[in-house]
Amino acid sequence: MKVVIVGAGKIGVAVAKYLRTENHSVVLIDESREALARLGEQLDIQTVVGSGVMPSVLERARTSDADIFLAVTGDDTVNILACALAKSVFQVPKRIARLRSSEYLDEKSREFLQTMSIDVVVSPELETAHRLLADLSINGAMDVTSFCDKKVMFLGLKCRKNCALVGKTIKEVRELLGNVNFTIVAARRKNQLIDLNRSAIKVGDDIYFFVSTSHLERVLDIFAYTMSAPDNVLIFGGGQVGYDLARLLEAPLNTQNVTIIEKSPERANFLAAHLDETIIMQGDGFDDHLLEEIDFKNYNVAVATTETDENNLLLSLLAKRNGINRCAAIIRNDLYANYTGGLGIDTFINPNAVMVSAILYHMRKGRVEDGYFLQSGLGELLQIAVLDTARITKAPLRKIKIPKGIVLGGILRNGTFLFPDKDLIVQAGDKAFVFVQSGHVTEAEKLFTVELSFF
Repeated sequence: MKVVIVGAGKIGVAVAKYLRTENHSVVLIDESREALARLGEQLDIQTVVGSGVMPSVLERARTSDADIFLAVTGDDTVNILACALAKSVFQVPKRIARLRSSEYLDEKSREFLQTMSIDVVVSPELETAHRLLADLSINGAMDVTSFCDKKVMFLGLKCRKNCALVGKTIKEVRELLGNVNFTIVAARRKNQLIDLNRSAIKVGDDIYFFVSTSHLERVLDIFAYTMSAPDNVLIFGGGQVGYDLARLLEAPLNTQNVTIIEKSPERANFLAAHLDETIIMQGDGFDDHLLEEIDFKNYNVAVATTETDENNLLLSLLAKRNGINRCAAIIRNDLYANYTGGLGIDTFINPNAVMVSAILYHMRKGRVEDGYFLQSGLGELLQIAVLDTARITKAPLRKIKIPKGIVLGGILRNGTFLFPDKDLIVQAGDKAFVFVQSGHVTEAEKLFTVELSFF
């Protein structure tokens, strides 16, 4: 499949890199010759220097041959116009635009975007706010998502000292949990996947698993984690992410005592005018006088959403040291997330990984019904409707050769989540939950004999 991407920023590069692991043809367009020269060699992709809203540039990219067109620059106007050109001039079947302004996300803008030939809109700030809200529901979780109306959950948790699974292999974990519908599909140690069939779980390991929602509390108890909706929230930074998070907290959750600290007077006035229940404090989160006004004991959660990773790290630590129990930070640089876990910050969210997840989800076709891209970049989760022609339905799982890089996390049958034991026979109509390591989508495709690849 061929994908044309306009915008060689972090999001465009992350998507291009992931698509190349699956051997798709990628063309990356950007006005920076220097950036493209480096990326072309690193990612083994075709690059075109120029503006994505110039027909001559899109012609050089052979956009008419593309299956999917992505416009992910930081300029909403450029992304809208680029998608319009991709449809009207080059007849690209599917167009996806990254739009930052919340005004384009309103219902009243939908018809306009459709007239501009945009099939899918992805908003990095809103997607990040949703991810923050999900991860904050379980204190310290790295990844949290749900499937099938929350009947099935997926979590990524770091193994703590008081976790009951420390020192146990996968087999011993199954013996401990008995009939609990819980499946570990991946484990990471020092940023590398490990095989828990050969190695026991250690403190500090990242454990990724599917679980029936009805058994979630028991599994969390074994991991020594707790689940609670975020309330009494202090948000550092009133940019789009902070604003979107406050809006999500205000209405549906009825969260008490949400406060935003915003440095810019103009932005603070905007927030005060557009948020009904949120308290706005104008000032610098590092200012001693402002900090004296904050009664930290009134807050259970702190979230740092400013534009710089360094400030977010420091603000989260500041909140933690002042007694706030749960702290989260927006971190765009993977190095910070990988090497600052010992600082005590509970949750890191990488907006670039969030955007890759949203884009990949909308690029899927066929029987793939849902998907999720792990923040660590280890791979993705797929929810697949099983066909009667699928190879996996032809025998019990003990007789099915599951390719390397693919782990079946379980199935949902008639509303019940089933653990994938060796005697289970997957049936047509089941919903299968699969962990796919980066670069192994083709193997999953062969297993299910349906189009799991993009478009």
